[in-house]
Amino acid sequence: MNQTTETSPRPLSARIGGGILLTAAIAIAVEASTFEVAFLTDPVGPKALPLLVAAILAAGGLAQLFRPDIDVAWPESAVLTRMAGAAGSFVGYAVVLPYVGFFLSTTAVVTALSLLYGGPPLKGTLAAAALSGALWLLFVSVLGLPLPIGDLWMR
Repeated sequence: MNQTTETSPRPLSARIGGGILLTAAIAIAVEASTFEVAFLTDPVGPKALPLLVAAILAAGGLAQLFRPDIDVAWPESAVLTRMAGAAGSFVGYAVVLPYVGFFLSTTAVVTALSLLYGGPPLKGTLAAAALSGALWLLFVSVLGLPLPIGDLWMR
């Protein structure tokens, strides 16, 4: 059996992942370029962290595009389904956060992730609420950073 025929699809899988990483890096860099804050507020500015993340993603994506790993294998369909559910949960989190606020949306997404990965419903919800409360206290009380309350509660 020909060795190149057996391994030829595998580098393509790694290149697909590299392309996804590179696309994400470009999107993050483009979005970060729109951030504007006065110089005196923060000398580094809000662009630094997203641009650093974009550079790391781009480096990893380019490495996978030009030097793909031969032993790449796609996960099973059950794992892909959980990954898609987790990604959907985070997209939903970003959508509902302005409307229902930090506490409720964070509790919902952590509960969803707990259930998605087989956690018990009651314990998952209680742990999610405890985590949301602890994060709220950390950001608002300790760090002095305001978190969204939600438009739903402001009416």
